[in-house]
Amino acid sequence: MVDHLHFDTIQDAKKVRDKYFKIYHSTAKALTVAQENGEVPASAPKFDVKDMSQYWVDHLDYTKLFTVNDSTTIEDSKRSKEELHDALMKCDARLVAFSNGPRDYVQKVLITMGLWDLFGSNRYDENTKDDGKFVFGVDNVLPYCKPEKEAFEKIFEVLNKYNTGTDCTPINPEECIMIEDSMKNLRAAKALGMKTILITGIKEEGRILPCDAPLEDDPDVDVSMATIEEITTRLPGLFNQNPPVFEP
Repeated sequence: MVDHLHFDTIQDAKKVRDKYFKIYHSTAKALTVAQENGEVPASAPKFDVKDMSQYWVDHLDYTKLFTVNDSTTIEDSKRSKEELHDALMKCDARLVAFSNGPRDYVQKVLITMGLWDLFGSNRYDENTKDDGKFVFGVDNVLPYCKPEKEAFEKIFEVLNKYNTGTDCTPINPEECIMIEDSMKNLRAAKALGMKTILITGIKEEGRILPCDAPLEDDPDVDVSMATIEEITTRLPGLFNQNPPVFEP
């Protein structure tokens, strides 16, 4: 925001970003609306989510994706991601990634964690190149974003274009599971009829929206776990049954 949108200081930029993020829950939508409302310097170019996405791809520290503490090294964390990847490959369900971040950034995250190929048509056809067909960023659903119902509807619209089942029946939310660390997004998914898994995380430092902190006893939470790696032991029916069964 300082480099490209001409804010004087990081503090000034953060103030505007946080103000609108609290409303829209997406930096891309936050900055789009902030500029429309005249809260971005007049000298700035028109905000383009592609510019922000490329900046994130080039400048963020992606080692933070791997948990490191007194008892866990980056190598340990990478190994647990590899084990998760292998387990998810055995899950006979279509895996979809949907983020309020830009798609190029989401792609970089998934590639860094070694999970990118889980979300492409190559899972179902070994002759298909690794295409990330089922990876969606906020730029795929703008002007909407999670938790807006219209954002989810756009994803279902795209997914149903690739629904090649024998009866070609539409994919219904009731058939889906939403895995989230955000209560607002999880509640939106539940309202649509999805089953829900809440990822509580192992720490709560730096959360921009404290009101969005994980609530394990919330009625919209079907299952909660600290990390996604726990899913194989907490929900074995997703991995050892065909079709997968959600059995909390």
